[in-house]
Amino acid sequence: MKIKVGDEKVVVRGIRPEEGMWGPYQFPTPYKAGDKIAVSVHVGEDSIKTYGDGKLWFVSGDKGETWQETTPDIIADCGLKLPNGDTITFPRVSAIDVSDYKIPSFLELTPGTDYSKKAEEGTFPQQDGVTSHCGYIIRAYNADRLPDSLSEKKWYMIRKTAGGEVREEYCKLEWPYLTRVVFSDDTFKNPYMKGIFPTGVPKIGPDGAVWITAFSGEGHIDPKTKQYSPYYSAEIFRSEDNGYTFKQYAHMEYPADGNKYPYLSGGFSDNEIAFFDDGSMCWFMRSAWYGSTGIEWAPMYMSRSYDMGKTWSAPEEFSFTGVYPSLCRLDCGVTLLCFARPGMFVTACPNDDSTKWIEPIELMTPGDRSHLANVKNEPKTFHDWDGACNNCTLIPVDENSALIFNCDFYFPDENGVKRKTVFCRRITVEP
Repeated sequence: MKIKVGDEKVVVRGIRPEEGMWGPYQFPTPYKAGDKIAVSVHVGEDSIKTYGDGKLWFVSGDKGETWQETTPDIIADCGLKLPNGDTITFPRVSAIDVSDYKIPSFLELTPGTDYSKKAEEGTFPQQDGVTSHCGYIIRAYNADRLPDSLSEKKWYMIRKTAGGEVREEYCKLEWPYLTRVVFSDDTFKNPYMKGIFPTGVPKIGPDGAVWITAFSGEGHIDPKTKQYSPYYSAEIFRSEDNGYTFKQYAHMEYPADGNKYPYLSGGFSDNEIAFFDDGSMCWFMRSAWYGSTGIEWAPMYMSRSYDMGKTWSAPEEFSFTGVYPSLCRLDCGVTLLCFARPGMFVTACPNDDSTKWIEPIELMTPGDRSHLANVKNEPKTFHDWDGACNNCTLIPVDENSALIFNCDFYFPDENGVKRKTVFCRRITVEP
């Protein structure tokens, strides 16, 4: 099996990196949109407050060779087509301002605190746990203990029915011990509750159900021990009613042990699954999280299931790094996987045996790229070094190829000025 990599095809050129090194003109998200391919591009700050902000949208009618800007309403045509003919997609949502709610002081926590009690409207209960992240204090709450105005378990979605009606909906979410997190500054002011949404790509499983992945907030309650953990946990959800209800199907706790699973870790955050013809499933999980550790890279792990996701093997290190793993099944009998930061890599596996991944191909060096910048900073930061977004994503375009999307901070424009540029490349599998 060989992988052929095509040239970069520019989707959009943005600002110079020195105008905004992280956030704007990043995080390209591709979708099938009828017989076209659409991609959204984030143009604001990378913050829980901006996840749901407006995006720039682009569309290609020639399998990624050329791109034109389009209107945001194309999202109605994007996403997963269901067996009943509907199409669904899950836009990300921004955090909500909860400064009008009373949040108990840490000093109010006593041995007599009743953790079974639901909070009254307009107030929060005492937190189930607390951690910090880039200067923010993050309180965690069992959603079942929140007041009714904050406790509903649901995901925002857009559904285009088989008849062509476009509807904004909320699907019901069955997530035991769902933990909501509230960020506040180091003075405990300006509190915002982080939104919840799935992060994986929805797909139809061999059983005909809709499967999708998500991860917990910054700290969560372990559903087995009922204890607070400061790490992220990876989650798999499944729907048997065409996306109206999603039930938690699998949960992967980060088993920190100071050895195989370092204490200095973000836990299992961005994650994705793939189905294989041998009856197995693979589950890939990111563990790097700068906000938790001060380090931008850490191993990507993989777990395997042979009973349709009911039980999973202990996660094993798959790569020295790997944020935002993206998987793509091709009709030619191969599954592709991309992962990145630092660098960007793609590997492949035959669909009939989930153990036969080929040696990853390097699409972007994990080495120092800072010499390519318009402005050379000293001391250099990690993003100077990496010089790319590297939240790479895959989408199939034909029987044996897919497009991979990324953002290069050092991509030259027609005048040689380096700009944050979203691009795609065709990945073709050859015998």
